[in-house]
Amino acid sequence: MEPQCLVNAHNMVGECPLWHEEQNSIYWTDINGFTVQKYHLTTKELRTWSFGEVVCALSLTTNPKWFLVGLGSRLILWNPEEDRRIDFCKPEPNWPTNRLNDGATDPNGYFWIGSMRNNVAPDGSDVKVVGNSGSLYRIGPSGKVTIWDTGFGISNTLAWSPDNKVFYFGCSIGNVIYAYDFDAKDSSIKRRRTFVCDLPYGMPDGSAMDVEGHLWNCRYGGGNILRISPQGTLVQIINMPVANITNCCFGGPDMRTMYITTSSLGTNAENSAGGLFSVRVDIAGVNANRFNLSEKLLYKENDIRISPS
Repeated sequence: MEPQCLVNAHNMVGECPLWHEEQNSIYWTDINGFTVQKYHLTTKELRTWSFGEVVCALSLTTNPKWFLVGLGSRLILWNPEEDRRIDFCKPEPNWPTNRLNDGATDPNGYFWIGSMRNNVAPDGSDVKVVGNSGSLYRIGPSGKVTIWDTGFGISNTLAWSPDNKVFYFGCSIGNVIYAYDFDAKDSSIKRRRTFVCDLPYGMPDGSAMDVEGHLWNCRYGGGNILRISPQGTLVQIINMPVANITNCCFGGPDMRTMYITTSSLGTNAENSAGGLFSVRVDIAGVNANRFNLSEKLLYKENDIRISPS
């Protein structure tokens, strides 16, 4: 379990690593750098696309050529091969005071995303976060938005237990991860309770789920990744060579390689801060769910060009 730096990308805030099986590639974002990056594991080729604003979340869709992309202001559909971008919906009504943040797709193909007070200036520089104005949204295949919870500072961690009965969602500022009952019949949640809180390992950021139902939580400022049991017990720690660990995903042929994004903010002495890392683990992870993409959306005459890539 020795972490390796795959791409020393020097991202300001690397986020949302996503394993794309068909392409044998990892996609991830740089939130403050306004980009999406792709690293091909065989050819070692690195590609980058610019979006002109915060890029905070990625999801595979039921069409392997298309992604659902969370920008600070809205969600778009994106085909990287053609660099085609289609406006989809705007879950957060208070942009630019608030912005979207971490997001993921549930077992039924609905996309969930949290929001927060906007902490990124137009030039990508960091702005202090104040208040708890973030919300939790669910987006259906038609673009219908439903708000499910409110009162979050920095929304992070969206994951589902392997039996699809528990949904996890957290707030970095509060140093807390919550658990909700998840109803797979209609993709609804209820009964929020504290799963873990006040752990002395930095702040909770993004997470991934393994096949045994353990949550792997990245700790911003803590320099590690925590494996937490379904009962909320800390059972394992992976120590990283940099401090700001932002998010992780499982990938590779056996789903036992963890890919990890990091941030270089405030870490001038760390040469690999902001890099994309990998580490082999003993347990397989759960595949990322795919957003249920309505193909008719791809033929609407509303393509947008946010910025040249």
